[in-house]
Amino acid sequence: MNKNNFLYTLGLSLLVLVGCQKKVTPSASGAIAPETMNKVSVVNTDYTYFSAKGKVQSENSKMSANLTLRMKKNEVIWASLQAFGFEAARLKVTPDSVYIVNKLKDEYLVGSYEVLRQRYNVDVDFKTLQDILIGNFVASTSNGEKLEQDGPNQHLRTKRGNLQIDQYVDTTRYKLKRTEVRNLQNKDYMSVDYKDFEDVNGKPFAMALLLSIQQPEGNASKTNVVAVKHRQVSTAETSLDFPFSVPSNYERK
Repeated sequence: MNKNNFLYTLGLSLLVLVGCQKKVTPSASGAIAPETMNKVSVVNTDYTYFSAKGKVQSENSKMSANLTLRMKKNEVIWASLQAFGFEAARLKVTPDSVYIVNKLKDEYLVGSYEVLRQRYNVDVDFKTLQDILIGNFVASTSNGEKLEQDGPNQHLRTKRGNLQIDQYVDTTRYKLKRTEVRNLQNKDYMSVDYKDFEDVNGKPFAMALLLSIQQPEGNASKTNVVAVKHRQVSTAETSLDFPFSVPSNYERK
């Protein structure tokens, strides 16, 4: 995988995977009571602003980039990738649009979620993306969910259009441990594993995430695996900046 394809793979992967956690502080005494969503007991994360620094790596190519992430709930997700000694790409996601600048090739991408579905088979919406990013259980309004109990794990299967979504919750900590999304029409498959949980302010957080995307390619399938690990994370009540601009000489992809 060359540098440019690597950046686009990471950028598009960030649309379905960017983990960020609160600054680690001494945990409060006593367990946090879980809430019930779709008959599943979970401890979800609430937040206003997030900022994080860490590393994202393509397991296929062994290439990696430093990641700076900022988020404001329900409004914007912003990320900067530093690779090869400088900022190589910048990403901004809003409830209706996605923006990616590739500084290695002097080009950029701007599109709606529908454009992404048609061009890259990336089928997400902003609210679901927010939940997946921080390891929150994605609530469903479907009446066709199927719940199974397997030892300490609860497994909920739901359908949304052509998508089949499987979520696995570890009831020893009431936290989402794995999400699987299958496109029943084109056979695309994505899984997200949440790992290395730490107790933060009395609640568990996944400090490492692993994304796997499989897409049909002829009679076989192509798999991309991306890992995210964090080394510096924090949350604040004050406003964060989400700068984004495109130089006039950049070409639209």
